[in-house]
Amino acid sequence: MKTCNTSWWRRVAIGVMSVAMGIVIGGCGSSAPTNEGKLPVVASVYPVYDVAKQVGGDKIALTLLVPPGSEPHDWEPSSSDLMAIGKAKLFLYNGAGLEPTEKIVTKDVLRDAKAIELSKAVRVLPMPHEDSEGEMAKESAPSAVDKSADGHEHDHGGNDPHVWLDPTNVMLETDAVVKAFSEADPANAEYYKKNGEAYKEKLAKLDAQYQDWAQGVQQKNLVVTHEAFGYLAHRYGLHQLGIMGISPDAEPTPEKMARIVAFVKANGVKAIFSEELVNPKLAEAIAKEAGVTVYMLNPVEGLTKEQMDKGATYLSVMEENLATLKKAMP
Repeated sequence: MKTCNTSWWRRVAIGVMSVAMGIVIGGCGSSAPTNEGKLPVVASVYPVYDVAKQVGGDKIALTLLVPPGSEPHDWEPSSSDLMAIGKAKLFLYNGAGLEPTEKIVTKDVLRDAKAIELSKAVRVLPMPHEDSEGEMAKESAPSAVDKSADGHEHDHGGNDPHVWLDPTNVMLETDAVVKAFSEADPANAEYYKKNGEAYKEKLAKLDAQYQDWAQGVQQKNLVVTHEAFGYLAHRYGLHQLGIMGISPDAEPTPEKMARIVAFVKANGVKAIFSEELVNPKLAEAIAKEAGVTVYMLNPVEGLTKEQMDKGATYLSVMEENLATLKKAMP
């Protein structure tokens, strides 16, 4: 009798579990989002990811490789990153020396994915060497290779990779993404084109707002933590002076620190700009010595998870940057 009861309860339990699992599986199948039929796209860094998202909308399945809150200059692809690239139809990356292309743009990694280097759509600027007035001429020209505090070398090939900090460059990159998506997914070409045109209108408005501000700025020196803002400075007639080099981990010498303090005092600079993803200690030290204020300016290299969860975008962050610049450099 005991054996019979045990067997009966076992059959009942199995039946209940089967029904429950059927309900769960059926529910997942009917309500969970699916990427079926969407164009699989992988983007290396956030600025590339954002352009792809604006153009692709809900017609693409988009993956970002560099995690939120991570510094892209230090990024090294994991095995799962490499596998994700190989499973995509399109792999979008910034180029101009930002990513370790020797590890990610190879035949073995790409497989059938087509690689699109967005910086090829714009005029890439060389790495900065000295300020326009020669005040820092004693500082030797930076090497094309910055070495970070962790010992990693980041070869920029003599180029400044931060092309997205000029909104007109993002407009050109948008055209490149529209073209790539339309060729890979002709059925949705008109959708991508409309999204691209709408996004470029917003970028043009952003550019006009920066132009209006820059025309009224008297003190044009932009002292920043690392030299990520060369394209913004070039577009709007500013002069960038970096505490560090192109890589935010390239520590300055004490002599350079002293020269920056002297430059700030001599030229009436009222603000020094630090960043969320960079330790502000050097900016704070120089600001304290020079008697000026530290402000946060976002190079939009990568957003934090909190920012992305709140729906922040390239446009919203650049608008916040403009508000900061208006306050710091009236």
